[in-house]
Amino acid sequence: MPDQPQGSPALTPARPPVSRRSLLRGAGLLGVGVGFGLTPLLTACGVADDGSGDSDGGSGKGGTLTLAIDSTSAVNDPAFYTTLGDWMAVDCICRGLTFISFESNEPAPDLAKSWTVSDDQLTYTFALREGVTFHDGTTLTSADVLASLGRQFDPEDKTLPTGATRPLASLGNNVASLTADDDLTVKLVLKSPDRTVLAQLSDIGGRVISKAALDKYGADIGKHLVGTGPFKFASATSGQAITLTAFDGFRLGKPPVDRLVLRQVQDPSAIVSSLLSGDTSATQFTPYSAVAQLKSDASVTVYDTKEGFDAILMIDARRIPELKVRKAINLAIDRKAIVQQAFFGVGSEPEGYAIPPAQNGYDTALADLSTRNLAQAKKLLKEAGAEGRELGLMAASDSWHPKAAQIVKQNLEDAGFKVKATSVDPASYFSRLSDGDDDYHDLMIWERNSYVPDPNNMVGSMANPAGLYGSTITGLNTLDGVDSLAEDLVTAKNLPDGAKRTAAYSKIQRRWAEEYMVIAMLACSTNLVVSGAKVKNINAPALGNHRCFMEKASV
Repeated sequence: MPDQPQGSPALTPARPPVSRRSLLRGAGLLGVGVGFGLTPLLTACGVADDGSGDSDGGSGKGGTLTLAIDSTSAVNDPAFYTTLGDWMAVDCICRGLTFISFESNEPAPDLAKSWTVSDDQLTYTFALREGVTFHDGTTLTSADVLASLGRQFDPEDKTLPTGATRPLASLGNNVASLTADDDLTVKLVLKSPDRTVLAQLSDIGGRVISKAALDKYGADIGKHLVGTGPFKFASATSGQAITLTAFDGFRLGKPPVDRLVLRQVQDPSAIVSSLLSGDTSATQFTPYSAVAQLKSDASVTVYDTKEGFDAILMIDARRIPELKVRKAINLAIDRKAIVQQAFFGVGSEPEGYAIPPAQNGYDTALADLSTRNLAQAKKLLKEAGAEGRELGLMAASDSWHPKAAQIVKQNLEDAGFKVKATSVDPASYFSRLSDGDDDYHDLMIWERNSYVPDPNNMVGSMANPAGLYGSTITGLNTLDGVDSLAEDLVTAKNLPDGAKRTAAYSKIQRRWAEEYMVIAMLACSTNLVVSGAKVKNINAPALGNHRCFMEKASV
């Protein structure tokens, strides 16, 4: 069965407003993060740094490192998306069998020191590291891995909180068995081959939790998370902050800082002022509008990270059934204006279609799929007999979305459409996306972040007709021939990385665009990482993808 994005079940339209927590979970399924309201910046101290990988730990200079995050519900559980901030805490508290640093896109050994894959690509045998210690003093064994992954695979697991999103659910649907040969050997047997397994196990859902802690806390594990990572859980207050302390027993060495604080800061001006004052050590939630100001200030460092996420315009094919009309919409868009005016130059035009420059499979031979041609757009619109067609357009009211919506609206009107647009509070935006009867559901502006830097996590999620994008939002699953598109996605993800796999994903993307055009790419960008000037060794590529690896951080 094709992968479901972020392990999501199919969603049904819902007109009533959803709760704040439900909205956050939904945003996680789409690969985005949202904030709510404006929260005053609480005073913090220190200057931040971030790192990852298998290199030696730091010398332990001490101090407090403070990150500004989008939000916190004070629930840190690998099986339960609440906010990006909460999952950043999970990244710091727990480690998984494999690790992707984002400085490289290749899975590396972590809690598993090695693995073997059978010739038929169905059996993965992991050899665990000896003597790895959890924060509660217990020692890593295969029982911890089975308990941690098993709860992701089993929707009835008693340690899951109500509404658990289980990011590894789609992987679990393809697992025939998960067993332990002995205390240090785990065997994962698949029903059908999936070469993305090692990458998926590096994701937040693949984090390993102490079985003793799971047995003790059950569904409340998110309030008492125990892992083997560089930082231990200390305290958390919903809507305010998460505090972690350095773990002396971390297998790569004690982190240089004594304390890590992830503090909720949602007012863009407060984020900028706190970076300049040093109250915030680092963040990837910096407003794009401040990039020029920050680059000119010697007290901070603005990191130049590769573009890793897609800004997109989702088109509901049930509302706009004519392919020529959907293509006209795509041809009308001025991507250069969006990059310059919505992202303030922090980004690029989507020359690789759905695969951004930071990921394997990026192919500029697809640039024509996102090229503006207003004359051709008008021609297609006339041929379809759709001149003057009224379209609804919605976008969230935060970050780059409003300006992009303004540009798209003008572009479409220039092509001959009539456009009614609405700006939606982020707290209710996901419920609007999930409601196919919404008056503005024709066109929807959003984004796709990837927590696993693999084409399957981008193309495989958005072009999958059975997934959230392909069914609930765009209605791709209602169009002819999409079953073979899903089959092609399965074939592509099982090819080894290299030219052949890139060519397979490029072929899929071209067909997806030329035969269906349900998602028009607006831009590629990065979450803008900024730190204090004294920050050293920050892993900006990871933080720019909302992954938080702080074991080498110092202040």
